[in-house]
Amino acid sequence: MKRTNLYLVLVLLVSACGPAGDKSGTISACSSTLKALAALTGGLEVPANFQTSNPVKTGGEFDVMQFFKVLDSLSMQPGYTLDYVYHFDGMGGYPLLYVRPTDQPPYTSEADLPASYDRSGYLDFVQVDDTPESYFQLMLLARMGDQFYQYWHAAYADSQIVCDKAGVTTIVSGLNGDFGRRIPPAAWVQAHLLKDIEPTSVVGEQTVEVRLVTFTLWGGFYANTYLIDRSMPHTIQVVEEKNIVPYDCGVMF
Repeated sequence: MKRTNLYLVLVLLVSACGPAGDKSGTISACSSTLKALAALTGGLEVPANFQTSNPVKTGGEFDVMQFFKVLDSLSMQPGYTLDYVYHFDGMGGYPLLYVRPTDQPPYTSEADLPASYDRSGYLDFVQVDDTPESYFQLMLLARMGDQFYQYWHAAYADSQIVCDKAGVTTIVSGLNGDFGRRIPPAAWVQAHLLKDIEPTSVVGEQTVEVRLVTFTLWGGFYANTYLIDRSMPHTIQVVEEKNIVPYDCGVMF
């Protein structure tokens, strides 16, 4: 085979194996996105009207549509809005996100939800702009979108995305015994040796592979791989969730 023809074959093979250009890569805006999201929800206190049996929204509570000011590569399907009611059972409390037509009055309590309610069903109505960033933002919404107004036992759902080496250092530095047990020396070393921490998003013809490192006080660091359908609804499939640095704070609410 001539050298010119061999070069053309190699080019075609590389093109067929995966996306190119701006359709793949590391998510550089991870840290700024998480900081902006934390600014929206970090200081929220559970309203008094939510700390009762079958709590009812009375107005003035946090508006989850504000998420899309931060997650600006996402949007709701036209004609629909994102909303929530609140679950409270004395042992814990947390929001239940749902989607409703914009011309339909919001539900006031959990009792109004249909029997077919699915806690992740709202994701079927979330649109992406098909950039690598948008699929990362979709995973951020899926993993952390209901982490506000958490009461008591609901605080176990604390999984957070880790953006980079500096994020690992910040987390590990905080495991100093102020909340729960200190991180063991072996886990401390493992955490500081972690590589390939930055989130990545690779857009293929039909699916998108998103890789994330996450941390929870009740489990430690995890390497996560997901496949997301490019066409709506953007179904999320868990490919792998691997515990790469085990840690448990030991706190029981």
